[in-house]
Amino acid sequence: MLARNPTSAISRSIERLTLKDGVALAADVYRPAGEGPWPVLLMRQPYGKQIASTVVLAHPSWYARHGYVVVVQDVRGMGASEGDFDCLRQELSDGAETVAWARGLDGANGKIGLYGFSYQAITQYLALAGGAEVDAMAPAMGSFAPDRDWAYEGGALRYAGMVGWAQQMALLKALHDGDRETHTELSALKGLPETARYLTERPALSHLKRWIDNAESDWDQVSPERLLKDVSLDIPVLHTGGWYDFMLEGTLAADRAFRKASPETAHLVIGPWAHMPWNGASGQSRMPEAETYSVDRANIAFFDFYLKNRGNPPPALTLFDMGERRWRTFDHWPETLEKPLALASGGLAATLANDGRLADTLEDDADGEDVLVSDPFRPAPLVGGHMGEPSGFADRVASDDRSDVAVYTTAPFAQDFTLCGPVRADLAIATEAPVFDLVATLSLVTPTGRVNVIQTGITRTKNTGAPVSVGLRAAYVTVPAGFSLRLSLQAAAWPAFSLHAQDPASADGMEPLTLAIRHAASRLVLSVLKEDTVNGA
Repeated sequence: MLARNPTSAISRSIERLTLKDGVALAADVYRPAGEGPWPVLLMRQPYGKQIASTVVLAHPSWYARHGYVVVVQDVRGMGASEGDFDCLRQELSDGAETVAWARGLDGANGKIGLYGFSYQAITQYLALAGGAEVDAMAPAMGSFAPDRDWAYEGGALRYAGMVGWAQQMALLKALHDGDRETHTELSALKGLPETARYLTERPALSHLKRWIDNAESDWDQVSPERLLKDVSLDIPVLHTGGWYDFMLEGTLAADRAFRKASPETAHLVIGPWAHMPWNGASGQSRMPEAETYSVDRANIAFFDFYLKNRGNPPPALTLFDMGERRWRTFDHWPETLEKPLALASGGLAATLANDGRLADTLEDDADGEDVLVSDPFRPAPLVGGHMGEPSGFADRVASDDRSDVAVYTTAPFAQDFTLCGPVRADLAIATEAPVFDLVATLSLVTPTGRVNVIQTGITRTKNTGAPVSVGLRAAYVTVPAGFSLRLSLQAAAWPAFSLHAQDPASADGMEPLTLAIRHAASRLVLSVLKEDTVNGA
């Protein structure tokens, strides 16, 4: 079937690949005008091939207009493809067969690149794990270890996101299968617990129960990190991530793996973005300065260099500075050093936002502590960052007024310095609870009183009496002179994360949680550019 695309001189055909097991997969194939041949760009996705990652990327016809045969395929069991959708498990062999097929399409010159965002990024890694031979790839915001960087974080289930996405996948599966009854029931569900219960009771419909069960044997089948351990990653790659993307840790881990295999052909971009949208959006905040960078143009320049031997390679590293609000390029990751800051207060850091302090040394507060109580009937929400609402570089000043959030703030800094890399909070906690959550947020406090979220992190841990380390995500932020940093601590982040003693499918079995934060052995540990010195805190 041939159709003329609204974009001039681009043709679109629907073509099918019959896999070795007899299942047929459907793809939209966009070809430029002219004789060719051209390199192929392949995207494999579950949302319906007409969507084609256009929530963040340009339409496939735009890529075709730049001299590529562009293939957008519905994965097994979704859209116009046959078969039964089985989240991630199917993408190794299906992906490898598709790559081999796409290489030989009419108009193709034998070279192939993979591109796409989110699930479409993971299908790229899994195709490699299935044995695909690829000439270049451009994964954007994909998971590399789904058990750690997608479904769970710090041992806590990303409740709202996982249940919501599982519902979306189940709706698409029911639509594909012509199951109107299930589609109607799913559409009528109200609330996350009800939806989670429905999906976990129907494992043939949804992967959610499998992911909540969290069995290592299941992750072994779908984790690119594990599956690619013995695969050569000497492949040109352009990774695109966002400081507020919930899959950022996956992007960084994948970049490390590919960069180790081939430092000269590994390229990484991290913008101010959440998972979507991009452009000048930083979650629900605005970073209009980011609009000077086009991911689509960068993708084309990357593929032109590696598939057409045209132009120049991208920089090794392109980072958006959230403080200076500008793009920076590097030949390699900048060198950093750790900068610890101690916690102190008058014991009221959970009830007065101006009581808690962060500084180099606070020896006069060796016996100090702050106590906060988390009530399961009014759990603290997460604000800003990659999982909060609103997301991104959001102002959390109102959340810091809650009495179940302990707040510690530095004095204004005397000079600029730059945070680069991961942050962690090492905390001494006293509690009677056998299991508890600790949620940390690092924010930039402006002279006008805004408290903009830099990054967040969570740890779910058994109570062993040992100090607890909460890993916050990597950041690149120049802190201007006159600004302060703030650490906010809480024992819940609902509904972004399930609560500490909760059955995720039912939301039952909760008890209040009391935590004492003991100052003597507690520190916030920053990663600071090596050439910077930090003083005035």
